[in-house]
Amino acid sequence: MEMKRIAFKSENSAGDGVGVLIGNPSVCSRGLVLVHEWWGMTQQIQEVAAQIAGDGQLTVLVCDVYRGKIAIDHEHAGHYMHDLDWYGALKDISAAAKYLLSEGCIKVNGKKRFRHFYVVDLLHSTWAYYYFT
Repeated sequence: MEMKRIAFKSENSAGDGVGVLIGNPSVCSRGLVLVHEWWGMTQQIQEVAAQIAGDGQLTVLVCDVYRGKIAIDHEHAGHYMHDLDWYGALKDISAAAKYLLSEGCIKVNGKKRFRHFYVVDLLHSTWAYYYFT
């Protein structure tokens, strides 16, 4: 499955949003915005996103709300989460959904469970998170 780093317009004062796009919105018209956990946008979360894209026949955009930072331990992860500009992150998540729509996805919302992922409609965009069982 095609995976590429992208930038998209966001109203976040930090500038354009960034992420990894998995799939092709012009081919697969259902989109999902995936937000990484507190470690950041690791290779593992990108691989999980690719699996979700394949299993659900979705175009997935992993939105990097840490903007390139990846935690190396619990202490760093806690600091990144604590210092996160939550309003800016929500603007990035919303902008990611708008990007998918502008690129050809017809639907970017819903409320479905994908294994350990929950997809939640939040501020007219789709926000997903997962938990450990």
